[in-house]
Amino acid sequence: ADTLPAHGNPMMLKRFPLWIVLLMGVSGCIFSPNKKPPTVTPPPDYPLLINPFSVLDALALAYAARDTNEVKLLYDPVNYTGTSYDSDDQSSLTFRWRDEVNHVAALVRRTSITRVQITYPPSRYRFSDLADPPGWATIQLLQGNGMNVEISDSPTSYFFKSGVSTEFKFIPKTPDSSSPTDTTWKIIHWSEVH
Repeated sequence: ADTLPAHGNPMMLKRFPLWIVLLMGVSGCIFSPNKKPPTVTPPPDYPLLINPFSVLDALALAYAARDTNEVKLLYDPVNYTGTSYDSDDQSSLTFRWRDEVNHVAALVRRTSITRVQITYPPSRYRFSDLADPPGWATIQLLQGNGMNVEISDSPTSYFFKSGVSTEFKFIPKTPDSSSPTDTTWKIIHWSEVH
């Protein structure tokens, strides 16, 4: 079974769903009175959330900065659902807005983590899924080129690769005075299949 080791060399988990591993690895109470809180650095300059691609770019920046305030803005707080499905054992996990925010907050509390990063494939395919409500957009990360997540948790580094099929679905939000187009986008659904 694929598990997170207490220590060791960089590793790759091939079959364990990405967000399950991330939540198991860095969720829960990690507070230690003997450790100093992490140094606060200013957040990066985030792109305006005026299209689904900029939302994914902002997600990568917010994750790397471990910025829960930005993460809260990227997902629809009421209707967001993330799912991870393992086709081998037909198990499935579901995540909500609060789970995504708590995960990033746990990354902040874990003071041994020195770096986190999300990378996407060079090409991301955007389309309108006819099964979705009007106005929604989908970005698909194709098999073999999915999303990668790296966590450097001294002395171990973890490398997680998303499933064989990964999709993000987005909904437009109007009006929004913070956007020059008066429309911003939020993640309404994320799914991966292993």
